Amino acid sequence: MITTGVSGLDALLEKGIPRGSRVLYSLEPGVDGQIFMISSLACSVKQGLSCLVIMPSTTVDAFKNDATAMCGSHLDLGKISRQVVFIDAIDRERIQKSARTKKSQAQEWKARIMRICTEKKVDIIFAYLDLLNEDFGLKTALDILDCGRADARSTLFVEHLNLEGPQFLDRFTREFPFDLVLNIRSSDRPVPYFTYFTLVHSAQKTVPRSVPFLIRNNRIIPYNPRILITGPEHSGKSTFVATATEGPRPVGVSEIDREPVPEDMDYGWMQWRDFTLALYGIPGHIPSDRLIPPTLEHIIGIVLVIDAADPETFPQARQFIGMIEKKKIPFIIAANKNDLAGKLAPATIRRELALKKKIPICPISATKKPDVHAVIDALVDYITQYSA
Repeated sequence: MITTGVSGLDALLEKGIPRGSRVLYSLEPGVDGQIFMISSLACSVKQGLSCLVIMPSTTVDAFKNDATAMCGSHLDLGKISRQVVFIDAIDRERIQKSARTKKSQAQEWKARIMRICTEKKVDIIFAYLDLLNEDFGLKTALDILDCGRADARSTLFVEHLNLEGPQFLDRFTREFPFDLVLNIRSSDRPVPYFTYFTLVHSAQKTVPRSVPFLIRNNRIIPYNPRILITGPEHSGKSTFVATATEGPRPVGVSEIDREPVPEDMDYGWMQWRDFTLALYGIPGHIPSDRLIPPTLEHIIGIVLVIDAADPETFPQARQFIGMIEKKKIPFIIAANKNDLAGKLAPATIRRELALKKKIPICPISATKKPDVHAVIDALVDYITQYSA
């Protein structure tokens, strides 16, 4: 098996990918995702594998400088010099000068790649697709990169910047035999901003999975997105978390997810589309500086649970709203106990809590799973439109 160097991804793939696989790292514009390819290269070099790096848009020295800046001490330049062969922008220029037609240029590319793979017994090819795609079109560019895999011995990693959207990405799973397709993207909002990768296609797993990640100490650190459940005492927070939770506790994708949960907090989890969401319930009596404890970074949204039948708790709810707004985190209201007599209408709740019109209010019963899941749907939909 070949490991990718991304701990959470290798865990999802059950310790890596089979030798001879084709892997695509597809980056959306603006996302800081180049470290995926470099991490895979660093991991392969560390394992003593022979590598070919095809980078038509840059030189060897520039590539090494960029790679060192991204990976730091995780990338051994000494081993790079011994184990890695490069085809760079200078080689591309020579090919264009020596071969006048596109057909002859493609043949020269293939000849060089095949010669290197044979002479150096290359285990892994790392290729940057974009400029070859511009030069030859997608099909010919991929044929060029794949020629070094004539005996299916070498594993191929390809990176490209997707400027054409989902339809272009679909071609890699529909028209070309890639074994693993990873889409690296970012949220479309200023707050909360996060980057994540989506396992679009895998020959080993059938269920898509999206995982946010951080870049910390030159490493990719995946984590499960977190939602905070808070509100006045006895509003139904613990019931909400318990009702939302489904299935066995998921295995954490990194050390962030394996951090212990404080004893005074509720903890739950659920699947939302292709994400695993972690739910944290905060006690009703907390000082303002503990609304989000230091152990709970990376909160993407908050559900404020209130008792719709007990307006005497609304002053405390207004205090929570003030604290949340200072943090500039998107939140919605779950108006619990909507099945009880005397519950207030959403319009009345909005007026009593002085809520802005854009903040959703969801009348629910926290004991009903469809109601609770509808709240999470509403929160995530609101997050996609949220602007601080």
